[in-house]
Amino acid sequence: MSCIKRPHRGGEGLLAAYRLLGSAERISFVCLTIGRIVVGFCDLLLAAAMYLVFLLLQGGSPAHHLSWMPRTTLAAALTASALVVLRSFLDVLSMRAVVGYIQNLYTEFILRLTKGYSEMQWTRFVECNRSELLNHTMYTAREAANSYHCGIDLIAAVAVVAVMTVAIVYQSAEAAGGLVLAVLLFYGVHRFLIRNKLQVAGAEREQSVRLLQRSLAELFSSGKEIRTYRNQSFFYDRIREYARSTAGSNLRVTLFPHIARILSDQGVVLFFLGVMVAVQLWHGDTRRLLSILVFYFVLSRRLLPLISQISFLAGHMESSYENVRIVDDELSECHLHRAPAPETRLPDAGFVMELDSVSFWFDETVPILQNVNLYLREGETMVLYGVSGSGKSSLLNLIAGVIQPAIGVVRVDRTIVAYVPQDVALLDDSIRNNLLFGLVERSDEELMNALTVARLNEFVAAQSLGLETSVGDNGILLSGGQRQRLGIARAVLRGAKLLLLDEATSALDEANEWHLLENLGATGIAVLLVTHRLQAQVGAQRVCRLQDGRLNENLSTQLSTTDERTHTGAAC
Repeated sequence: MSCIKRPHRGGEGLLAAYRLLGSAERISFVCLTIGRIVVGFCDLLLAAAMYLVFLLLQGGSPAHHLSWMPRTTLAAALTASALVVLRSFLDVLSMRAVVGYIQNLYTEFILRLTKGYSEMQWTRFVECNRSELLNHTMYTAREAANSYHCGIDLIAAVAVVAVMTVAIVYQSAEAAGGLVLAVLLFYGVHRFLIRNKLQVAGAEREQSVRLLQRSLAELFSSGKEIRTYRNQSFFYDRIREYARSTAGSNLRVTLFPHIARILSDQGVVLFFLGVMVAVQLWHGDTRRLLSILVFYFVLSRRLLPLISQISFLAGHMESSYENVRIVDDELSECHLHRAPAPETRLPDAGFVMELDSVSFWFDETVPILQNVNLYLREGETMVLYGVSGSGKSSLLNLIAGVIQPAIGVVRVDRTIVAYVPQDVALLDDSIRNNLLFGLVERSDEELMNALTVARLNEFVAAQSLGLETSVGDNGILLSGGQRQRLGIARAVLRGAKLLLLDEATSALDEANEWHLLENLGATGIAVLLVTHRLQAQVGAQRVCRLQDGRLNENLSTQLSTTDERTHTGAAC
């Protein structure tokens, strides 16, 4: 999938951020931004109210006394108090709405990425690194969602600062001009000295986190081999390298916005002190001087943090563009390589599966399966054997609908198909929930019946917690054979009529394998067992061999001639 190789310009990040939002989410973004701007306007109104309070305290009056303006000190003070309460209420309400929006957006990104990866063409999906997909779904999606929070606050802060600047112009054009000059000076520092460093640091952080997570996943999944070979130092060295790289990039991503904030804080404070001196020297009306200073004080109490916040948020936006771009690229990639819904073609009566002249390849120069004709009757057990790499797993994937044939037709009702791989994926949960695996609740009797078919009932009954026994992380508390039989019991519970076993009995001894196939046959389930072990022929009604992608040998001794197929090419 996507790799992080270069920083991207802000314009690309903004376009990616726009594409990620649906129409309803864009409207919500605008409304939430307006809400944060309204909170900022309350600060401006509060500054005006405080100006009026102090002006009335000195016996003065505003130059333009409108009919709705307070005429007494008490009325002005009550108005200012009401504005404080209103501002606090709106601040809490709008912030709650923004945080809820970001969390919903994060959830939406997780679901979209999960759905996209799950529906991707199998041939493309197997090329992906699973730890990277996990990193994109959890970490990158979270950072991308948080960037919209920064965007809302940044736009609102810019709008409020602009309005406050207009208010300062109204009181003192010279002060406003100086403020604009200071902001432009600060923007130049940020634009030319900090921005590029932030973009590079953000890209490096994403790369480092991806490599660190991959190394950790490899360490934890290779526990037995690492302990056996005693080569922990190799993995520790890799993790140390990537952890240090991650820490360094995190330091830069965190530090640069703070440097910008400190510069803006101290620079604007010095500037505003200069404004205070200029105001005192410029205005000769001493009665109005205190009121003007109060106006500037209340306004600066909000204005100075906003200018610092703009700097800080701009820095975070720069560093988060890479996360937004990755989520956008991943979703585009998923859409581009989305697996089409397999066409459903049912087999003839009495059969559960038919393959008619099927060929498959990843690369046309290297065919995996060639002109395969295969059928399976209801309730029949067939063993398909061959050496590793002969195309056995690809054949099962075609039947299960995981991949589609390049040529030929697959006839099967996939609603009755169950698939059990050699390495059964188990939840870190109870035996009960591993059997259900997404099914609605079933009775204990049904669960135990499925376990009986898989010859695992005695083991479960012997456990003190029974069906509630935990299997551990991916079944680590079970043996290999128990894990495989639990996977088979899961398939039986789903009411499958066609069971595809991909080396799913490889961890069983010959006797247990024979009894298991006998139990499956007694249930009326058709079984296609793929294996490379010849002894798996025992108990099978038909045996076929797959070699170099072709069914070129039929070892069946019980194949009925009354149902002989007329397909061309190698058949079984």
